[in-house]
Amino acid sequence: MEAAMEYVTTLPAETLHAFTRSVFERAGFSAQHAADGADVLLWASRRGVDTHGVRNLKLIYLRMLEAGQLNTKANFVVEHETPVSVRANGDGGLGLASASWAMRLAMDKAEQSGMAFVTVRNTNHYGAAGFYPAMALGRDMIGISMAGRFNGQGTEIGVMPTFGSVPMFSTNPIAIAFPTQDEAPWVLDMATSIAPYNRVVLHRENGLPVPPQWGLTDDGEPTPDAQLMHKMWPLGGDRAHGGHKGYGLSMMVATMCGVLSGGWDEGHDGSEAAFDGYQQDGDSHFFGAIHIDAFRSVDGFKRGMDAMIRALHAGPKEAGQDRIYVAGEIEHETEQERLRDGIPLTAVTVTDLREVAHAYGVALDI
Repeated sequence: MEAAMEYVTTLPAETLHAFTRSVFERAGFSAQHAADGADVLLWASRRGVDTHGVRNLKLIYLRMLEAGQLNTKANFVVEHETPVSVRANGDGGLGLASASWAMRLAMDKAEQSGMAFVTVRNTNHYGAAGFYPAMALGRDMIGISMAGRFNGQGTEIGVMPTFGSVPMFSTNPIAIAFPTQDEAPWVLDMATSIAPYNRVVLHRENGLPVPPQWGLTDDGEPTPDAQLMHKMWPLGGDRAHGGHKGYGLSMMVATMCGVLSGGWDEGHDGSEAAFDGYQQDGDSHFFGAIHIDAFRSVDGFKRGMDAMIRALHAGPKEAGQDRIYVAGEIEHETEQERLRDGIPLTAVTVTDLREVAHAYGVALDI
């Protein structure tokens, strides 16, 4: 069983949102990019996805900025376009912003053509994958997002291919959202590894063990020590437990994101990281929007979703369990609680936010 986090205080969601947005602006990002960044991080924090929430403001985004790995003046460029597709370049900017821009573009095109798909290369970590398909729910669309990275020469930390001993993939998430009528929206957000590496880091910074089934040490041994776990299993684990299926999904995401966008491409002969001249240029993403009325009435679809969810709720329960959940339901209920009671923060996150407030001159009363 996964160890529980210890929280030391709470802050209102709107307070953290305003703070995060102001920090991004002070860091040099445009007002729009800062707003998008804050929207994604607080969506995750509200829903209890703390691995991808406001704790990452310093841990990922400001660290990348200070290391010169983020372009604060990024101009997202359409490199190829049809009525139903776009291939874009994220210009090394904030992945939270390029992804939000790309999802809006997919939805706008879907309004005209029924469905549309957008790929983005040369971008960065885009936070909680589920945020982007959830954007489509208010427009009566099915939303899709994926984020993929592939390392042809392997990497120190990541996901191993089946029968491999070196990580070659990131945890390459898949997310999809379906609108409903009365039930909570169905939002699936899953890594194609057993656990996202962000969760290992969250356990590490809070001094907690991890389930040893999640991954291995550098020497290939299972471990409950989050400090030592670097090699992640694909979803399922080893071959005997279906890990080849998670591996296949991970490569599918890498293809839809990296190969389709041109992020994984040739022309890198001078780089030691390149494999036969191929290398991935930053992270790559894939977004889709499907207007339901391209297939059937919106009301009919939503009623059907509600009926399916209720049938699952009414199904016989496993011994000791009083409820069957569907994707996104726990997070939806957590969001209602946190909007009422505030966002809980660990001691590590409190320290990080105080340091950020001081460094960027943005007030935050914790």
